Amino acid sequence: MAPPKDIMTNSHAKSILNAMNALRKSNTLCDVTLRVEHKDFPAHRIVLAACSDYFCAMFTSELSEKDKPYVDIQGLTASTMEILLDFVYTETVHVTVENVQELLPAACLLQLKGVKQACCEFLESQLDPSNCLGIRDFAETHNCVDLMQAAEVFSQKHFPEVVQHEEFILLNQEEVEKLIKCDEIQVDSEEPVFEAVINWVKHSKKEREASLPELLQYVRMPLLTPRYITDVIDTEPFIRCSLQCRDLVDEAKKFHLRPELRSQMQGPRTRARLGANEVLLVIGGFGSQQSPIDVVEKYDPKTQEWSFLPSITRKRRYVATVSLHDRIYVIGGYDGRSRLSSVECLDYTSDEDGIWYSVAPMNVRRGLAGATTLGGAGVALLNDHIYVVGGFDGTAHLSSVEAYNIRTDSWTTVTSMTTPRCYVGATVLRGRLYAIAGYDGNSLLSSIECYDPIIDNWEVVTSLGMQRCDAGVCVLREK
Repeated sequence: MAPPKDIMTNSHAKSILNAMNALRKSNTLCDVTLRVEHKDFPAHRIVLAACSDYFCAMFTSELSEKDKPYVDIQGLTASTMEILLDFVYTETVHVTVENVQELLPAACLLQLKGVKQACCEFLESQLDPSNCLGIRDFAETHNCVDLMQAAEVFSQKHFPEVVQHEEFILLNQEEVEKLIKCDEIQVDSEEPVFEAVINWVKHSKKEREASLPELLQYVRMPLLTPRYITDVIDTEPFIRCSLQCRDLVDEAKKFHLRPELRSQMQGPRTRARLGANEVLLVIGGFGSQQSPIDVVEKYDPKTQEWSFLPSITRKRRYVATVSLHDRIYVIGGYDGRSRLSSVECLDYTSDEDGIWYSVAPMNVRRGLAGATTLGGAGVALLNDHIYVVGGFDGTAHLSSVEAYNIRTDSWTTVTSMTTPRCYVGATVLRGRLYAIAGYDGNSLLSSIECYDPIIDNWEVVTSLGMQRCDAGVCVLREK
């Protein structure tokens, strides 16, 4: 004979709830009546106490309502009470745009967690640029932490659209400040942030004009383009009338005009927002059997996903890449047969992924070269230049350096380095180009050279502590 076995059914709890709901509706075995807006709702104390900490405390403590047959409930409507009681007895709640604003506060009052969660999930599904700020405040008022965070993230992600709506225009200064100072707002540039502040002030000029200098300090104007600063901000009457605003504009101009001082100007206004529309690209290289490849992959940190962009037109390894003015340049390399002088470009501003197209080739074939931009190096024209240093042409290790002007689509040979270098690290610090270590064809290098584009001259600076080549180099702005 088999041993006895416990048998569980899935219908028992539901069956009991249905039976109790039928008893409630026929006012059978009910031992309390809830009175809301002069309407009576018969119910069972044990059911209410089991579902709600509010009612449990009321019926099990020494509160005056403990033994009263009638209990007055304040702070909600009769129609809302009916929905809440239906939930208590059926586990079902129907949330709509029309009832959610009454239902959520009532659920919080009576501590009905299931209804509160249902309301929050419904409101999260309704988030839109026109309502997310209001939903965020509503969630904060009722301590709905998850909904508040979801609304906040939504407002950051859709900032340019959010600031076009009335909810933003009606914010007070403190709320505007909180939004625009946030690192996480996702903008392609600071332009919509500046415009949002100006539009907010213009909506009520007399009352808000005095707030402009305080708000403008949270706009990261040094990160705007020189053209926007001179053509838009300089011509804004609100800016011209305020010495404090002019000081902030002058700071932005100084950031562009004096790159050698940028390291001393670091602060909240010079730090890129974390939500900026930036992606990471991986281009070319080699795969199995060291065969060059033409594949281009893109990583989006917002979605944490990799996707494919159009392939470059020629398979390349030992390639140099830079981005400048929303274009990606793939320079030189090795196709498995010879070193390359050809250069490909992809315009990343187009709505579609676009196609790679050829631009002017370098004067010299180069693989294993270093490449960087010298934007803002004290001369406006240099904002449009790419510099390529050293490399290997298949026979010789190179000391030559070339500069590409994206406006004229032409390469110019500039002063060579003092030492041939391939596998060289190239970066820009304080408006000057550094060529770091590498290999000269005979030995690994520890030496470093620094290029001043204003006088077209290389200078040997302090060497590394050890020889190395093919190293990664970058600039870190210390706090």
